[in-house]
Amino acid sequence: MVVNDGAAAVREALDALQGLGALRDARPGGFDRFFWSADVLDDLARLADRLGRAVEEVSGEEGPEVRRAAEALGTLIVAHRNSLLRHGLGRMDVATPRTGAAVN
Repeated sequence: MVVNDGAAAVREALDALQGLGALRDARPGGFDRFFWSADVLDDLARLADRLGRAVEEVSGEEGPEVRRAAEALGTLIVAHRNSLLRHGLGRMDVATPRTGAAVN
């Protein structure tokens, strides 16, 4: 049987993304959910950009529409993260560390 390593890698990435919801509920103790989410959203924004480039690399052709859509998705994810942080930081004490031990 011939194994397509590229398809296997993409399936593995999809499995990891599908597991994010469970990870949110199992985040390490002491981490503020807003900061934890912001860190993950930062990585998802980078992933969106990388996905656009991966489409071009795999197809062997430039895909400006795909690249623009991927960049737009990354921008939207960052905007969502920023909104989340504004909401979360408004509820936290100024001296609260990223671990978020004290919340108003």
